[in-house]
Amino acid sequence: MSIRNLCSLFEPGSVAVIGASSRPERIGYTVLNNMAECGFAGALWPVNPKYAELRGVPCYHRVSALPRAPELALICTPPETVPGLIAELGARGTRAAVVLTPGLAEARGGGKNLRQAMLDAARPHRLRILGPGGIGLLAPHAGLNASMAQVGARPGKIAFVSQSGMLMAAVLDWARQQGIGFSRVVSLGEGADIDLGDLLDFLAGDSDTTAIVMHMESVSNARKFMSAARMAARGKPVIVMKAGREGDDKVIDAAIRRAGMLRVYSSADLFDAVETVARARPLRGERLAILSNGGSLGLLADDALRWRGMRQATLSAPTQRRLEQMKPAPVVAQGTLVVGGEATPERYAAVLDALIQEPQVDALLLIHAPSTAAASADVARVLAPMAKAAGKSVLSCWLGGAGATAARETFAEAGLPCYDTPEKATRAFMQIAQYQRNQALLIEVPAQAPPAPERSAARAIVDAALAQGITALSREDSQAVLAAYGIPLAAPPRRRGEGSAAAAADAAGGGAAQAGGELRSNVRSDIQLRVAVRIDPVFGPAISFGQGGPAALAVDDRAVGLPPLNMVLARDVVARTRVARLLADHSEAICRVLIQVAELAVDIGELAVLEIDPLLAGAGGVRVQDARIELGPRRAEASLAIRPYPQELEQDVAWQGETLLLRPIRPEDAPAHLRFFSALHADDVRMRFFTAMRELPPAQLARLTQIDYDRAMAFIATRSGADGQPETLGVVRAVADPDNQRAEFAIVVRSDLKGKGLGVVLFEKLVAYFRARGTRELWGETLSENAGMQRLIKRFGGTVTPSAETGIVELLLRLQQK
Repeated sequence: MSIRNLCSLFEPGSVAVIGASSRPERIGYTVLNNMAECGFAGALWPVNPKYAELRGVPCYHRVSALPRAPELALICTPPETVPGLIAELGARGTRAAVVLTPGLAEARGGGKNLRQAMLDAARPHRLRILGPGGIGLLAPHAGLNASMAQVGARPGKIAFVSQSGMLMAAVLDWARQQGIGFSRVVSLGEGADIDLGDLLDFLAGDSDTTAIVMHMESVSNARKFMSAARMAARGKPVIVMKAGREGDDKVIDAAIRRAGMLRVYSSADLFDAVETVARARPLRGERLAILSNGGSLGLLADDALRWRGMRQATLSAPTQRRLEQMKPAPVVAQGTLVVGGEATPERYAAVLDALIQEPQVDALLLIHAPSTAAASADVARVLAPMAKAAGKSVLSCWLGGAGATAARETFAEAGLPCYDTPEKATRAFMQIAQYQRNQALLIEVPAQAPPAPERSAARAIVDAALAQGITALSREDSQAVLAAYGIPLAAPPRRRGEGSAAAAADAAGGGAAQAGGELRSNVRSDIQLRVAVRIDPVFGPAISFGQGGPAALAVDDRAVGLPPLNMVLARDVVARTRVARLLADHSEAICRVLIQVAELAVDIGELAVLEIDPLLAGAGGVRVQDARIELGPRRAEASLAIRPYPQELEQDVAWQGETLLLRPIRPEDAPAHLRFFSALHADDVRMRFFTAMRELPPAQLARLTQIDYDRAMAFIATRSGADGQPETLGVVRAVADPDNQRAEFAIVVRSDLKGKGLGVVLFEKLVAYFRARGTRELWGETLSENAGMQRLIKRFGGTVTPSAETGIVELLLRLQQK
C-alpha cells in the first residue's frame, strides 16, 4: 500500500459521511456536525437513504448517487455494511476511508471475519483505511475534523497520534485550554490497515509537522515500525508514551532509544512533552541555571535535576561579579539564584539578563511564587519579552492560582513553555536533554568491529544438534559455539564426548572452533556479569546485559539492546546499568562480547535462549565461566527488528587490472568516507550535493554511513590504500519510498578516478539490487551541466527530462516490466 494515498486522508478535496444522521446519539450525527463546523472548504456529501437533506445540504441515498468519487469517506454504518461500502467506494476511485464503526473483528458475515472482509475489499483498489473504531482524525490546516471528538484543534506544528481514542480526546481538550495547536491528530483505532509505521512515514515528510507525539499500546510489524521511526526521528523530535507493560518493557525502551525517539512514562509526562515540543527551543547544551524568588522552590528543582544525575550550570567569574554588584545581590542556594520574595519585576529582569548573557548557561528555568512585592502577572509581562528574545531555551514555572494563570497566559502567548511545578519544569528540561543525547548517539562514529566469526564452525554444531533432535545444547557445545564467535572462555571446552553435537560436527568435518583462549578464573575477586538473548514476540532477538551471579536475583540491574550492535551501541547498553561504574577497565572487552553475542543472535535463526552467567570481569580479563544455549524453530530473517548488514551482497569485481570489493556501506566506514569526501574536487561536490561544501558535518556523515538496509542501500567500491587503511573509491546509493514504488538515487566517484568506468560498475550493482527487490523505478535529479550523469542513465535505458526547477534535470530508469 502507498503512503501517497494518505494525502487523501489528511487533505481531501471532497468528503462523504456515510451513515450521516440527525439523531444526536448516532456516530454519524457527531461526525457530520464536526465536518460542517470545522471550516472545510471542499465538497461535503452526507449519505443516508432516510434523509433528503442534512445540515442544509442534499443528502444522497447511496454511494452510487454521489456526483463523483469522494477522496475521503467517513463510514459510520453498522459492521455488516462496511465491506460492501469499501468495495463500492474503491471501485469508484476513493483512495482513503475512516471506518468509525467499532466491532468488526468480532462480527462475521458470510462465514468471514468482517474486518478481514473489509481489508480484502480495499486491497484491489489500493484504498487505505483508518480504523476500524477509534474516533477519527483532525487536520486543522486543511479545515478537516473527521472525528467524533467533542472539541476541535487549533492549527499548529505538532502531530499527535494515539492508539487510544479517549486519550486523544483528553489531549485535545487540554491543548485547547493551553492554546496549543496541532498539524495532525489521529486516532488509530484497531489499526487494521494504516498503522503507526505508515503515519510515521507520512509525518516524517510532512512540512506542516515539526514534532511528533505518539501514544502506542502495541506494534504489529516491528521492522516496518523501526524503519519508519528511525527515518522520522532523524528529521524531527518524536516523543512516545508506551502504555501496557506486558512482556519485557526494557525491549520497548531499547527499540525507542535505538530509533532516536524519546520515551515518557505517564499521561502527565505526555501532556508536559506536548507543551515542551510546542514551545521550547532546542538546547545548545545541558547547563541549566535556575532563577527563583524562593530558596525552597529552587531546591525542589535542583533535587529533581540531581536525581537524574545532572547538575546546574556554573557561572563564570564575570557574571558572578556582575550579580554581586547588584543591590541587593541574589543569594545562591545550592546552585539556584534566589532573588527573594521581595523582588520586583525589575530586579528579576536584571538577574535574568545576566544569565541570558552568561556563555556557560545553555538554558534557564524561571520559578515564581506569589508575593506581596510583585504580582505574578506583572513579573511575567516584564520577563516574557526578554525570554522570547533570548538565544537560549527559557522554561518557566508559575505557582499559585488566578495570578499564576495570568502569568502563564502571558508566557504562552509569547510562545514560551510553562509548567505547574518545579519538578515538572525540570523534568521537561531533562526530556529535551535526553532526546538530544539519543540523537547524538545516532551520529557517533563506531570503532571497528571485532574480527569476523567462524560462522561455519558454529553452524555445524547447531546443525548436528538439530539432526539429533537436541534443543538444549550441552555446556561444552554451548561454549564451543561462543568460541567460534571469538568470545573468550575462562577455560576451553572440555574434551567432547562421543554423543555431543560438537563431536558429531567434527566427525562431519565441521571443525568446531577452539578459539577464545584459556583464561584463568578467580571468581572470588571477579565481577560477575550476565549476558543473555531472549526472543521478544514483537521485536525478535534482544540482548540484555547486567549483573550476574547471585546479585542478579536481588536487583534487576540490566539494560537491553537490539541487534545488530556496534561499539557505540554496545557502550550505551553497558552505560545504562548500575554495575557499569565498576567496569571502567573492562568496558571495551565487554562491549566486544556484546557485539559478538548480537552477531550470533543474527546468524543463528534457531537460537531461542542464550545465557552467559557468569561473564567474569577481573584481573584475568573478561571471559565466560558458564553458558547455555537452547534452540527452537528457525526464525525468518524478517523477525529481526533491524535488518543487519547484508554480507551476502559483497562482491569482488575486476576493474582496471585490479580487484575491488563492492559492498554495502557500514557505520564503521565513516573515517574512510570522510577521506573520500576530502578527495573530491569542489565541482564534483557541487554536482553531487547541489551546493558548495568544504566538509561533511557529523550528522550528515552519519546519515550517509549509518543507513537502514531495509529501505536504503549504498554500495561502495573499496580497496586497501598504500598505508593499509581502507579507501573508498566511489559510492552509489538509493532510498526507496515506503511502498517500494520508487527509489531516489545518487552516485559519486573520486575525482581522480572519473572516466574509467567505475560509475558504470557501481550503478550496475545498484540497478540489480533494486530490480531484485521489486522496486519499480530509480529516480534522481542532477544539474543540467552534469553530462556524465545523463550519459550514465541513458546507457542503462533511462530518460532525462527537464525539471520544473531551473538548471535541474530529472533522471528516470524503469526497473520492472509492466
